[in-house]
Amino acid sequence: MQSKNSRMMLACGAAMLSVMGGTAQAATINLIDNGGVAGSQAEQGFNIAAAYWGSVLSNNATINLGVSFAALAPNIIGSTGSTRADYSVRNWENRVNASKSSSTLDQKAVLPTLNAAGGASFISSGVAADGNDDTTDVDFIRGDTTSSKMLYLNTSVIKAIGGNINPNTVDGNVTFSSNFAFDFNPTNGISAGTFDFIGVAIHEIGHALGFVSGVDFLDVYGYPNGAAAGTLGYSLNDTSIYSSLDMFRYSKDPEGLVRGNGGVLDLSVGTKSYFSIDGGATALFDNEFSTGRYNGDGQQASHWKDAAGANRCGPQLGVMDPTFCFGQMGEVTALDLAAYDAMGWNIAFDVLKNPTYLASSADIYRTFAAAVPEPASWLTMILGFGAIGGVLRHRVRKVRYAAA
Repeated sequence: MQSKNSRMMLACGAAMLSVMGGTAQAATINLIDNGGVAGSQAEQGFNIAAAYWGSVLSNNATINLGVSFAALAPNIIGSTGSTRADYSVRNWENRVNASKSSSTLDQKAVLPTLNAAGGASFISSGVAADGNDDTTDVDFIRGDTTSSKMLYLNTSVIKAIGGNINPNTVDGNVTFSSNFAFDFNPTNGISAGTFDFIGVAIHEIGHALGFVSGVDFLDVYGYPNGAAAGTLGYSLNDTSIYSSLDMFRYSKDPEGLVRGNGGVLDLSVGTKSYFSIDGGATALFDNEFSTGRYNGDGQQASHWKDAAGANRCGPQLGVMDPTFCFGQMGEVTALDLAAYDAMGWNIAFDVLKNPTYLASSADIYRTFAAAVPEPASWLTMILGFGAIGGVLRHRVRKVRYAAA
């Protein structure tokens, strides 16, 4: 995860992979090879994942993503760094309303109520009610703090809503771990001892497209090294933290900080929270978010709640689940796409009228593989796997994603 004040900078002059999407009223995903991708099976896999996103996102936006392979921390299969910029909540709402489609979700989605200062009120942790960094209590933050008025918004979302931004901006960088084996063709299932490359690629690109949460900043920087005590380190009066996805993150107000018994915008760490498009009254498709790696449920808040069961390898809420297991196939669900529809993207079909939508990696491969040329040569992407693969098969049951 990148620090709050950093921005993702990628090397100039990198080789461009093939461009997918590109049809009228469709998003285009440009993949920039930052090393080890061109000519490999990974190239085709990344392009299939990009083609899928281009097919379901109908905004006229070009998203530039760097892709590469490198050794990551133990049990981390992929990591995504998102490029973000300060963008006012009021302008985001105005642009979402101006660019939304006629879909049922776009017509029904409830955006946060803003006060006269243009900010949204919410519950947060690690700060006092006035937004100052002087307590670890959970408090109700009124809409006059900087973090209430300004989003730390993915540049990809700014492009999606037609905001003013350089179209050549690199919107994120996706790195796959070189420590694991991947299955590149899921049509006959995911082989034992391997991970679903296309599913993971769709997931990681999904972070760069906006599936992130400022709750992770509170979790990491508010509580150094996972300690229960500590403070945020900067005031909510001084900085933007939250994402467009956070504007649909609600709880039933377990602290009783707001009058009434309805849902409340809740951006605190560790609180049972959910994605809602009706102002918190209900959780769409019966969902939950993860609540924080260090002071929550053990998974980054930039994900759905992890799959149930002892090994967390059961059915997932969607492809933005925080973990993947050996032999498990990724599945994009209506819940996944609804989140993007709400935050500012437009979906190529009416998600709420298709609540049972599910696209597996195998489905996606069958649809797009023929349009993606196979590379002329195959390069290995499993650096050193022969030495550690046997250990992984016996000791690693799942891996988690890292979002930024």
